[in-house]
Amino acid sequence: MLESFNIMTESVRYRPMKPGEEVEVSNLVARSFNEFIAPGFSEEGVEEFFKYANHRALLKRSEAGDHFVIAAEREGVIVGMIEIKKRRHVSMLFVDKSFHRKGMASELLRLAIEDIRSCDQIPYKITVNSSPFAVSFYERAGFKPTSEPKTIYGIVHIPMALELTNV
Repeated sequence: MLESFNIMTESVRYRPMKPGEEVEVSNLVARSFNEFIAPGFSEEGVEEFFKYANHRALLKRSEAGDHFVIAAEREGVIVGMIEIKKRRHVSMLFVDKSFHRKGMASELLRLAIEDIRSCDQIPYKITVNSSPFAVSFYERAGFKPTSEPKTIYGIVHIPMALELTNV
């Protein structure tokens, strides 16, 4: 299970987010979101995203126990993260710009799927509401769109799913 792993690859340590790291994780999310995703969102969409992605909301979800976060840390700084909801939905996946296209997002996703598969009840599929920016990443990982792009509260996303039997 998630609590027991601590993996080091090429000077990056992948591990569960620790209590008290919510601000650092949400700051990483904010930097990445503002640079790569927010320009395609309306003001309403940006505000709605930050209602979900701020450190208080992240802490509340972590304490509720139905979400888990894996952090990627290099030299004491969190440079990547993935949040999984109810062991079946990727709710956030962000990597610092300096680590784009270096395998970090793929490793975070792989570790999350590995953790999901370690549970007693493995879901048939995992889902994500991908930003337009990340669709090609998720397609390379095996996700397929499940419907047309949607905009809800100003948040543009493409619903996608990955059948775990195919992973």
